[in-house]
Amino acid sequence: MQLTDCVPFCAPLLADAAAQDGSGWIAAAFILLGAALAMGIAELFVPTAGVLAVVTGCCAVASVACFFMHGPLWGLASLLAYSAGAPFALVFGFKLWTKTPIARRMVLGENDGDSAAVAPTIRGDAPSVGEDGFAETALRPVGWVRIGDRRVEATAELGMIDAGTAVTVTSTREGRVSVRVRG
Repeated sequence: MQLTDCVPFCAPLLADAAAQDGSGWIAAAFILLGAALAMGIAELFVPTAGVLAVVTGCCAVASVACFFMHGPLWGLASLLAYSAGAPFALVFGFKLWTKTPIARRMVLGENDGDSAAVAPTIRGDAPSVGEDGFAETALRPVGWVRIGDRRVEATAELGMIDAGTAVTVTSTREGRVSVRVRG
């Protein structure tokens, strides 16, 4: 099996490189490196279930093979550089990915409320035990409840509570409000 069989989208370029004095291999290697970087960046923003990650890996391996075809020193240097740089690229990519809308939906879930009211409002205006309200969001077991004109983060005492369900405050200990279904 030849290298041109493994990488069909670069077969014409690689065939030209093999016919020349070997300088085409270095060009092919850098082109494949650029393709690997582009596919890796695209993987962060396009949900492809890992298809682009596999293509990125194939381009990187083909790039190292082309560097080896140019010369053993180039091949060894590229192999060492890729091996040393891959962990840093993965960590940087993961940190960048966690800030994308796709990652926020996958990891953190949908935004259950408006972003202005994300801090709990249980400082001086804590609800008292026995007050009634309703669940603004589903409590699984934590969510938001409306008690009078206050929006408070609360924990369901038992199980889960659906949004819109009438609730009663059962405790307000250590800055946490616990509720249960009214009834």
